[in-house]
Amino acid sequence: MNQVLALFFKELVESWRNFKLVAFLVVFIIIGVLSPFTALILPDILERVMKDSGIMAEIPEPTALDSYTQFFTNMNQLGLVVFIILFGNILTHEFSRNTLLNLVTKGLKRTNVIIVKSAFMVCTWTLGYVVSALVTYAYTVYYWDEAVNHLFLSFVMTWIYGVFVISLLMLASTLFASSFIAVLLSVVTVVIVMMMVGIHPDLASYLPQYLIGNNIDLLAGRIGAEDILWSSVITVILSLVLFIVALLRFKKMQMT
Repeated sequence: MNQVLALFFKELVESWRNFKLVAFLVVFIIIGVLSPFTALILPDILERVMKDSGIMAEIPEPTALDSYTQFFTNMNQLGLVVFIILFGNILTHEFSRNTLLNLVTKGLKRTNVIIVKSAFMVCTWTLGYVVSALVTYAYTVYYWDEAVNHLFLSFVMTWIYGVFVISLLMLASTLFASSFIAVLLSVVTVVIVMMMVGIHPDLASYLPQYLIGNNIDLLAGRIGAEDILWSSVITVILSLVLFIVALLRFKKMQMT
């Protein structure tokens, strides 16, 4: 337990000193603020652009659903990318600096390395995501105060997918320890393959990608909570399996 706490504190101090944690929180707070703000001003912008172009059309008033649409679009596309770029090298940079060899030879258990780094990434992702979601929720309620369907579950869907991405990063990092680019490419490849497989309608609802593609449909009532059950269960199981495989792989890696 002492090793776990010490290593976790090390990750926290490093991420604070190199400003990664600060940059991450700032970006996620901005996403939380901009999502309802964009939904609020977008109809006015579109109306002016269409007026200048001579196009006559009625622009509907913004709603709470528009605000959450902006949030999930920004988070699923921008937020996850920022998180991966900032923290995706949490293991590979240890190999590039050859710091793990010294720690392991001094008694640090390899199991604790994967556990702590995985836990740190999950905690960081959770902190940033919750703060961003709360900011969006507060502004949305302030401007619209409209009810939507399954709001909490919609938030959880993207969070689960984020944990799945973390598990992919950890496994890829144990496979391509010396190259962060290779880690990124492997994660991107898996995502692209899931998107291609998801084209088949009979398979789409069982894939992790389904979670970040249907937040708005759940909010709007076009699908129900039961429709995302299998994708949620499969994503959670896959994440656990990937974490375990990463741990087993790391225990057999050469540190030289």
